[in-house]
Amino acid sequence: MKVRLALACVAIVCGLSFTVADASTSREYPIGTINYEAQPEREVINVRRGEGAFRGIRLEVRQSDVDIRDLRVTYDDGSSDTIRVNQLVRAGGTTRVFDVDSRRREVRSVAINFLPQGAARIVLVAVGGMPAPGPGPGDWSLLGCKDVKFLVDRDTLKVNREGRFTALRLKVRKAPVEMFNLRVTYLSGARQEVPVREVIPPGGGTRPIELVGRERGIERIEMIYRAMLSNKGTAEVCIDGLER
Repeated sequence: MKVRLALACVAIVCGLSFTVADASTSREYPIGTINYEAQPEREVINVRRGEGAFRGIRLEVRQSDVDIRDLRVTYDDGSSDTIRVNQLVRAGGTTRVFDVDSRRREVRSVAINFLPQGAARIVLVAVGGMPAPGPGPGDWSLLGCKDVKFLVDRDTLKVNREGRFTALRLKVRKAPVEMFNLRVTYLSGARQEVPVREVIPPGGGTRPIELVGRERGIERIEMIYRAMLSNKGTAEVCIDGLER
């Protein structure tokens, strides 16, 4: 009886350990989002450094049906794989998980060829990996806010702040905003293009967006966005900076 009980305990412990291992290897997290109208499109989602060591990807579709043609996965060594999908994914549905070869190299970008049947949202989800850690400790401070219009538009936020800023994050109030990308101009005159491509709901925000380069005092930040209709009238976008 004691032997049987011991074996049962071992089996339970082993079962639990396998369950935990399976859960860790099946971890999923969104990498990026694209939003487009009903026309053939090809869009590229860039993957942050340190975040591309996952074993698979899948696509979630929202708002309208989308005909997914194929995916092109590019790795950090410059090589790439093309994944044929050829699947009509219904709104609210998802594709199967597609394997990626990231055992010795990280994924840098995923290009998606698709045809939406209406205004659609596609979310790229990583499977079996761990998100990259944030930019680390520091002090967040408000760089400024802008009221934005219900159109595809471009606005410039004047910052003129000395310091060593290592990351940005966006916060939205009043109405949702589809942020396409940012152009950061440093006090040194250098520029950085920062793709965002995310719909930010009111009260929501982005994860920290890391900045590159040594000269990180910021002169200005240009935003390309589309504010979405709401009974609130206008939307407001605020940008925080993380300073070391």
